Amino acid sequence: MLINQQWKWDLGSRGVLVPGRWLWLRATAWSALLFSGALFFFFATLMQFPWLHLPHQPKLVGLLGPVVAFVAYAIAVKKGERRMPEEVIPSSSIAYELIIGALLGFTLMVSMLSLLWILGLYHVQVNHPRNWFSFFVSNSYISGTLEELAFRAILLRLFARAFGPGWGLALSALAFGAAHLSHATLLVGAEISFNAGLTMGLLYMASGRLWMSIAMHIAWDFTEGAVLGVDNHHGLFLSTPVAGKPDLLTGGSFGPDGSLLAALIGTIFIIGILYANSKGLFNLRKR
Repeated sequence: MLINQQWKWDLGSRGVLVPGRWLWLRATAWSALLFSGALFFFFATLMQFPWLHLPHQPKLVGLLGPVVAFVAYAIAVKKGERRMPEEVIPSSSIAYELIIGALLGFTLMVSMLSLLWILGLYHVQVNHPRNWFSFFVSNSYISGTLEELAFRAILLRLFARAFGPGWGLALSALAFGAAHLSHATLLVGAEISFNAGLTMGLLYMASGRLWMSIAMHIAWDFTEGAVLGVDNHHGLFLSTPVAGKPDLLTGGSFGPDGSLLAALIGTIFIIGILYANSKGLFNLRKR
């Protein structure tokens, strides 16, 4: 089903990515260079650029860091690939793409937790929300923008250029799951690869731009922490796994998106995105 889809993205075919000898090696090396730059901005933003001796304004630096990263990426693509980086350039369709992506991220996360709650695997109670903006900047916005830049606009696109769309999607999704292994088990990493890596990757492939997957990522993280209160006592709700239930089903300390059952919800969303794309529903945007 994947290979029969019509994708809207521009993989790049000039400059360092011009067709010819060693294209796979050139594309892979270029992806490694751009990915390293994205990682630099990710960790530098989290650490607040201390070597620059900027005023201690964590929210301001957190908001501006990804913007600088996107500008740097756009310049690198323009110079190295000799094309306009349409995937990150705002257009008249950006509001539509952000709204659709945010709704998908919110719905997916709520659906995962609701399934576990219905099955008696999670406790959910009303809580007292606070510090939402700080959580949004430090836990949702930075990761949602820079991780999508790194894993979708760079790894997915350039692996697809080197090896084909199917391999690009699979390899970038696996890399995304592996990036979470510092605080997750192998099973949880596989769940993240499937539920997040594939859904967000498919949104990028279907829209040809990064905004929908960014909004989905931000809404997913924000909903899980600041709204549902998973592993966070500052949310609108407080959601905790039922004691004694296996981590395999609850997701353990990682959260409901690490549950084996979350793959059921992920499968529904993946099929839905593929169906919507096959019907041309992602062509509603204006470029």
